[in-house]
Amino acid sequence: MRVLSDSGGNEADGARLLESLLDALARWPDVGIRARLSIEQWAGLSADEARVYQEIGISAVRGGADWRPAADKIRELGRLRYEPAVPALIGLWEKCPVHPVAVAAAHALFEIGTAEARDALRHGIHDHDHLGRFMALKVMFTDDGTAWDNVGHLFSGECLATTAGLTAAAEALGLLSPRSFPRTDHAGQSEEARDPLSHDRRWLDLCVSLRDHEFLGPQARQVLGDADPAITGPALDAARALRAVQTRTPAGRHLRPGDLVARYRDGDHRGVWRDLGAVDALDDVWRAEAEQVAELTMERVRRNASSLTAALIACGWPVIDKQALSGPADDVEDLLRELEQITGSPVPPALAAYWRIVGTIDLVPRGTWNAPFPPGVPEQLAVADPLEITDLSTAWFSVEEWQEESEDLHPEIVGPLEITIAADYLHKANISGGAPYSVWLPHAGADPLVRDEEHCLTFTDYLRRAFAGKGFLRLDQQDEWVAHGVTRDQFAEMTGWLESVEYEHIEF
Repeated sequence: MRVLSDSGGNEADGARLLESLLDALARWPDVGIRARLSIEQWAGLSADEARVYQEIGISAVRGGADWRPAADKIRELGRLRYEPAVPALIGLWEKCPVHPVAVAAAHALFEIGTAEARDALRHGIHDHDHLGRFMALKVMFTDDGTAWDNVGHLFSGECLATTAGLTAAAEALGLLSPRSFPRTDHAGQSEEARDPLSHDRRWLDLCVSLRDHEFLGPQARQVLGDADPAITGPALDAARALRAVQTRTPAGRHLRPGDLVARYRDGDHRGVWRDLGAVDALDDVWRAEAEQVAELTMERVRRNASSLTAALIACGWPVIDKQALSGPADDVEDLLRELEQITGSPVPPALAAYWRIVGTIDLVPRGTWNAPFPPGVPEQLAVADPLEITDLSTAWFSVEEWQEESEDLHPEIVGPLEITIAADYLHKANISGGAPYSVWLPHAGADPLVRDEEHCLTFTDYLRRAFAGKGFLRLDQQDEWVAHGVTRDQFAEMTGWLESVEYEHIEF
């Protein structure tokens, strides 16, 4: 921790600045009306409550008080490291709704660097706001002692059992790269803090152990990729050798060929897929059975897609049949073989059967992006996540990007091949949104998860949800729609229109 002495001039300047700042804040009625929220508190808010919370900050910035001089004074207090300002700065950091002022207060507290100031910042490790977590980690990484002793506890099993803990751990990993802190911050860091993997084996072992972690894997692989290959290479080679000799998880109970197929044909559709989902790694017997079940399933999916698309179009939904159901790609078999060679593993049966039998389902009304919706068709359904799953040929750009990005990486930090299968629900409505929905390969089981989609479903369950919702996956998000101004009359119109869509739904 850096400690610099203040001159008498700095003391006088600091006292005048603090007095001026406090006078300005006394005339600012909204200065302390929004407390910081933790990740758990934010998750507990309804859509309407979240909107109100955000609007407090927006209104405060747009209000009559000019916050810029206050922010300038705060930054100067930090530069002077004027310790008597710490209580006022903590109050601004913890409750000021004007974001630029709170940001200035946080950085000033770090510059002043007293125990009280650093403790206030350290408490933000589970803040909903990214800056709170970043400042807490910045304090931890510059505390006295080793980085591992100060930050390593974030990777305990207890911490990683919560969303807040995972978020903090992910951002801590993100700061392990030598490029994480600006150059001006390196002066206050030890050599170990600037390059922890090279100076503390515990960080290297942690990142290697987390490289396949569901949530932390991308950050761990990024850190390993940025580090010195002379340091990471031997550890990754050892991890690869260990992976090669590890035995695969047994499939489970004995399976008699034909059992699952017979059960599926007898109507136990979900039970069969539940049993398949319980097998982490398919052996030859289970894979052969899974492939037959997947073919039967996707034949039913194709019939559902055809029937539903016709019903939607008949009720005015603005797509055309050739767009919605263009069929499998002509080169699907060649691409499936190539994909197996690239990933070193067969394509999961559910996904392979979909691409072979169905190919594409696209109910996204892209024709309305620059034109009005047809009369009588509720436009609100555009953000209800209409079903879209692309064929393998269309999704192949994901494979090419992955190959290009992984060309120079150690095989153990390449990471999964994320194949894009659909845009996220906002992009489907021509609104800037988030990551596309994807599946990760290789996957040794029968039915991979659909990633970056809020319901966390396997591929077949994702299809089930879509067909149960008559082609829409976010009909359960009506609170969010209300918060954005959808009226009761519009809900009634939407409900009535959906009820008018009738199609023959086949269980699968």
